[in-house]
Amino acid sequence: MPAERGAAADRHAAQIAAFRRAVFDSPGASGRALRAAAASADGLPAPLGAYVAKVSEAAYRITDADVAALTAAGCSEDEIFEVTVAAAVGAALRRLEAGMRAAGGGSVDAAGNP
Repeated sequence: MPAERGAAADRHAAQIAAFRRAVFDSPGASGRALRAAAASADGLPAPLGAYVAKVSEAAYRITDADVAALTAAGCSEDEIFEVTVAAAVGAALRRLEAGMRAAGGGSVDAAGNP
């Protein structure tokens, strides 16, 4: 059974890696370093740090007030969107990694490769 799980990861590795590149390596309103920091949920200045932590841990709790605080701090709507997506994808990749380990199918690296 573990070999089958590994095969499933292999089957989707290219799509995961392409998705990761699209989110983190494409040009955007926010810099690549900021999106990478959002993905890891680490090393972000206030108010981005608290916002990214909330997106990563409890996205359903994001309110208009959270977004308004970022706008008031000088973030554009495009930057907020990109940071939100990067934080959500980073959290999803961490959960995928944990699921792969728990299922005995190995792990994926930051590029989404098994």
